[in-house]
Amino acid sequence: MANPQQKTDFTTKFVLAISVVVLLVTVIFLVTRLINVIDQARAPAEPSTSAQAMVEERIRPIGRVVSADVDAQAVAAPRTAADIYRGVCAACHDTGAAGAPRKGDEAEWRTRMGQGFDTVLSHAINGFNAMPARGGDPSLSDDDMRQVVAYLLTESGIRVNGAAASAPAAAPAAAPAAAAPAPAAAPTATAAAGDATAGQAKFASCAACHGAQGQGMGIFPKLAGTAPERIAELLKKYRAGEQVGPQTALMAPNATGLSDQDIADLAAFVGTL
Repeated sequence: MANPQQKTDFTTKFVLAISVVVLLVTVIFLVTRLINVIDQARAPAEPSTSAQAMVEERIRPIGRVVSADVDAQAVAAPRTAADIYRGVCAACHDTGAAGAPRKGDEAEWRTRMGQGFDTVLSHAINGFNAMPARGGDPSLSDDDMRQVVAYLLTESGIRVNGAAASAPAAAPAAAPAAAAPAPAAAPTATAAAGDATAGQAKFASCAACHGAQGQGMGIFPKLAGTAPERIAELLKKYRAGEQVGPQTALMAPNATGLSDQDIADLAAFVGTL
């Protein structure tokens, strides 16, 4: 039979063990709650500079609309038919290049007019033989072409009813300027420092035969991809009257009035095509 004192010691130890366990569980629970409260009270961390930049890049608008007054003086004045002729058509119709009828050749133009004005206009709009559509300037409208054809006929001594040759035509996107077309291949030479922006304006008349992007049209060679040095070398030879190739007769009259700077600017622009 067990001793009463022993029973008391056992009961005491058991109660003490249970109390210790309960105490530990209570402490762990309280510590956990305290940690949660601290985390909730802590302010969220600021994102890093690089992460913020990435977010701004993703949500940045791809464009915007700006409304502003237009300065009337800054708007380019519309070109007349004569302006368009000088910038687009003169390279061929002043020289007779590639069989083009010359301005002022009344007999030749009367022969063409035997088909009717509408047919001559259709050839100018859609292209005919070596002449590219719209003279190589796709920005010209049908009305622009009507005005230019009427102007050319009037200058050749043929009156055209219903088409005012001197009326202004809508301004095209490309800036007009007189320059000479350039060949696609040439010997190597060192070009003077040129301004490609200035050369772009001078290239307007070259585009009439070689295309707005220098892609070449008909018998006129491609210029895009040609080294600026080669362009400058050939233009100088054309200007000097040297016989360079089968296109010399077409190019020489247009290169005669070019300065060294004009040639350098044209070569620099062609190098960007």
